[in-house]
Amino acid sequence: MKVAVIGGGVAGLSAAYFLAKAGADVKVFEQKYLLYGASGRNSGGLTAQFTNEAMIKLAKRTLELYDELQSEVGFNFLLRRDGYVKIAGKGEEAKLREEVEFQRKAGVKVKMVEPEFVKELFPDINTSAFTAASYFADGGVVFPWPVVWGLAKGCRELGVEIYDYTPASVEVKGNDLTVKASGESYKVDYIINAAGAWSNEISQQAGVELNNKVFREEICVTESLKPYLDPYIMDISTGVYFSQSMRGEIVGGILGSETDRLETKASLDFLTTYAKRVTELVPKLRGMAVLRQWAGLYDAGRNGMPVIGQTKVRGFIQLNGFGRHGMSLALAAGEGVAELIVKGRSSIVEPFKP
Repeated sequence: MKVAVIGGGVAGLSAAYFLAKAGADVKVFEQKYLLYGASGRNSGGLTAQFTNEAMIKLAKRTLELYDELQSEVGFNFLLRRDGYVKIAGKGEEAKLREEVEFQRKAGVKVKMVEPEFVKELFPDINTSAFTAASYFADGGVVFPWPVVWGLAKGCRELGVEIYDYTPASVEVKGNDLTVKASGESYKVDYIINAAGAWSNEISQQAGVELNNKVFREEICVTESLKPYLDPYIMDISTGVYFSQSMRGEIVGGILGSETDRLETKASLDFLTTYAKRVTELVPKLRGMAVLRQWAGLYDAGRNGMPVIGQTKVRGFIQLNGFGRHGMSLALAAGEGVAELIVKGRSSIVEPFKP
């Protein structure tokens, strides 16, 4: 069985890894370097705090896979299970409580907590800047770069050929699937569209309607402080989020907004908006130097859910639309797509079929 994966992010590499484990002949095509897309430009937050049961199942399995795959591929993902905290002001408090009630019924070990509980986790938080919070103890932060590097290592050791700096196009003629790249043509049995923000373009080449929405999100990194912020903190009232890396940097950003331009330039507007809110939440961060900032692009399915599964074109598989939660969902999605191709069915990705 020959499989081509378009996109060398976490989703694409995960699918390639599990397919290669099952004995498939797999090639991965990445248009730039492996960390060029959303998998190399995100903040690494890990959570299962969703309001859709199928996404919760996908996230819980992904959290299991992080532990399993680190050992399998022999690569440290710099994973920290120090909790994921959502905070909210009065206007969003009822929404947060509804979320928690749904998540608890779906088996997520999450709970509503008071601002003082968050202060115990992170003493520098300003408890007067929010009124309620939810706490998911099994959540946390992973460093996206070693996840990609580790998956790529595992893929190569299983015989997967990874072509970086190799833009690829798709051609469908009858029942024949062909990937064209660097002047070569590769006939395959399956094509997996894991191209993220570029998934619409790849789908069009195959004659498949996708229409995922594309979002642009900005993030920045400060100079280092002694590591002391353990959980990942998300303010659902403003979209501001932040955590601390193992090197001590404060890594934070603002939830993305829809765009029709595939560009990643940073902006001053983002920096001033983010700085104002994050220093309200953590006054001690005032005066910290921002070392760098950047933007990333990600795609989301039209109904806010990932798009995973067989399309009307036999052998053309969607694996995209994860929104900003690719790190929380993509490992299990890749595993599910591999199962779908090898066995013909995968219950964990069935709810996301195109």
